[in-house]
Amino acid sequence: MRFGIPVISPNGMASEVNDHFGMSEHFAILDVEGDNIVKMEFVSDSPELKAHKTPAALLAEQGVNIVLAGGIGPHMIKELLDAGLRIYRGAIGDLEQTFEDYKAGMLTEVRTLEE
Repeated sequence: MRFGIPVISPNGMASEVNDHFGMSEHFAILDVEGDNIVKMEFVSDSPELKAHKTPAALLAEQGVNIVLAGGIGPHMIKELLDAGLRIYRGAIGDLEQTFEDYKAGMLTEVRTLEE
């Protein structure tokens, strides 16, 4: 599975989750096998870039299956769901805490715009 997580700035597993998904310019991409992270990389995009993409398009292009987010608005939820990505919200802290919270079932899956 491939996870996408918005971060304030790339800093390995200590990267802090950006609570504003739609405004994030940096995303951690985690390749996960079972309960283990086997690879981590970061991708960035900015509205100032000529080839700017929405966060949903950027993550879908990266082959992400699951998004872990703190706060996420209805527009981004719709874009992600339309792209076939699963969304979990309630992420806080750094990447390590967020991934541990996901594994422990502490994040809430968003399946529709009404959730």
